[in-house]
Amino acid sequence: MPSCMMFATLPVLVLAVLVGYMIGTSPIGISPPLVPGASLLGEVPPWPVFRIAVGLNDMLRTATEATTLPKIRVLDLATARFQSQVIHVLTKNNVFDAVHAAPLTCSSTASALKLHEPFVCRLMDAGTTLGLLVKSGDGKYGTTDVSALLVRDAPGSMKSLVEMINNPYQHPAWDAIGIGESLRTGKGGFEAAHGKTFWEYATKKPEVEAEFDGAMTAFTEAAASSILSSYAFPTTGTICDVGGSEGDTLKLLLAHYPGASGIVFDRPTVIARTTKALAKAGLSERARGVGGNFLSESLPAGLASCDAFVLKHILHDWDDSSSITILKNIKAVAKPGARLVVVEHVLGVSGAGMERAKAMMDINMMASCVGGAKERAVPEYEALFVAAGITAPATLVPMRDILSIVEVAL
Repeated sequence: MPSCMMFATLPVLVLAVLVGYMIGTSPIGISPPLVPGASLLGEVPPWPVFRIAVGLNDMLRTATEATTLPKIRVLDLATARFQSQVIHVLTKNNVFDAVHAAPLTCSSTASALKLHEPFVCRLMDAGTTLGLLVKSGDGKYGTTDVSALLVRDAPGSMKSLVEMINNPYQHPAWDAIGIGESLRTGKGGFEAAHGKTFWEYATKKPEVEAEFDGAMTAFTEAAASSILSSYAFPTTGTICDVGGSEGDTLKLLLAHYPGASGIVFDRPTVIARTTKALAKAGLSERARGVGGNFLSESLPAGLASCDAFVLKHILHDWDDSSSITILKNIKAVAKPGARLVVVEHVLGVSGAGMERAKAMMDINMMASCVGGAKERAVPEYEALFVAAGITAPATLVPMRDILSIVEVAL
């Protein structure tokens, strides 16, 4: 074979070996019961495709950063907050909603939204450089696959999440961990800035609590397909979502497990909305909300019926001591054979790009929650379980997502 042909076929052979390795070493996943027409599992790529995509993304990101001048990298990182503000302003002011159905000029967009045209046009141009908008030759702007997720009521909408993360009341909390009391004392950024924890703040402000619930709904919808395709819940048992807000996770689980029932446990101020949400979903006969406090009191005896306790985006909100209290309270009420399903940004189990995003979320916990709140690695979760009297071995369940599951028998 001529040497030129050998060199031409080498990349193909390498790619074939890589694909074969990915297929041979990828988890199988699970196939839970599905309700016709209601399945989210079509959104989840096969494991080899997911792993190759993540690997290529990491490789290209590394190559881009390696070939970027250091002073440009510094400038890009230093102005990251500017980018965050652009996506927040465009989202909060419904610019993506305005141009989603049919492209509009920035002038027409400003007029429809009653905003200052010169600023709107500049913001929309900035949005195109971030891949949030596309501009055609006739000057009209439309959404991209990314900004389509920032349209209200769109499937998997993340609009509420972007609005909450960048809300002005969050800014002083971030300032506190950089130039204020928090960095010197270890007090959570939000408490240092506002004199109270986020939960105390939100309980007194229904609009903030509702915004937080909307953000958690966005998190849930974004992760639902990955959770369902990765973990088998009891098909006829009781699934209990601890800290489950308005029950979005439970509603999706019960849709896929029509023989199961469920309970949402959350703050009493939330449960009234939970009950209405479950009723609206037609689940009043299969699910209910229970109010209480998982930190200061034992859990209601009714939770003893739970076959699976789901903690999704809960433990990262709390320091180790509080997390151990939550786990002890669940352990105390759980029946033999019940399982704990922790869904979090588990550190150290993904590619470099996702680990970077998790590291940023870890700092968000520092700013937004109590001192000591953080993202954790598997050994840290295992240590929490043991300290709470949960001695069964924990299992990491990888997902085709930035999130992972850590499961343990109670």
